[in-house]
Amino acid sequence: MRRYLALDLETVPDEDLVEAVDGEPARPYADKLGRLLAARRAQSGGRSDFLPLPYHRPVVACTLDAVEHDGALLVEDVACWTDRRAPEETFLDRTWTRLNGRTLVTFHGRGFDLPVLELRSLKLGVPAPSWFSAGRQDVPNGHHDLFNLLSNGGVAPSAPLDLYAKLVGLPGKEDVAGKDVAVLYQHGALDVIAGYCMSDVVQTWLLYLRFRLLEGSLTPAAYRRSVTSCREELPRLFGHRLDPAAATFLGAFLERCEPFFGEVPAATPFASRGAFASR
Repeated sequence: MRRYLALDLETVPDEDLVEAVDGEPARPYADKLGRLLAARRAQSGGRSDFLPLPYHRPVVACTLDAVEHDGALLVEDVACWTDRRAPEETFLDRTWTRLNGRTLVTFHGRGFDLPVLELRSLKLGVPAPSWFSAGRQDVPNGHHDLFNLLSNGGVAPSAPLDLYAKLVGLPGKEDVAGKDVAVLYQHGALDVIAGYCMSDVVQTWLLYLRFRLLEGSLTPAAYRRSVTSCREELPRLFGHRLDPAAATFLGAFLERCEPFFGEVPAATPFASRGAFASR
């Protein structure tokens, strides 16, 4: 029985590394970070201030667990970690353990999420032998990265998750985007970051199901069962697993997924999302 784990991270600059690179202890941190971002913009000709991967420190990580049953991929659980809920070392250790024996599903995970996890484990001395002996290698079905799958391994021009999501009737990015995470974190808005991160995980998973239908590894009937599983199980799981504010955010998000869900008849009314109203 194959098990799947969809994963997404949200990060902020590693304060310790910013301090170390700046080399001026008396300078305020905001000034150090501003100088670093300005240098990145200058190096890119003004196109981007995205920092190199060693600077990225995870503050929120969301996952969706699913299992293959009778040809369909059925949602089993969701989880959300924040750096105020458990130490980063604990999160990293648990993540490497959870990946063992599961097929990882990401959007651009090969280029961002997994290298960030590896570099954080490098910094904090968290061993990941199972990942480096299997998952990191070219093991068939070990990691399905939609960024690569939808661009034919990089041969075709790639697009952001937002555009692929909107293509199939999902909301895509709305009021929050990755560039907003650092400011939200400064204001302590972990619930907003968590809701945004989980919405990306859900859209990645639903897009993955559509791709599996496209390639023929899910039959139309199995695809319908897989999508219906998301529609019916996610409201309950969000209500049980997430903080009330994040659950409320995601309840409204699922309503905006109706153009996608509407293509697949549900076995029970979508009004089961009452789990959100009760929080």
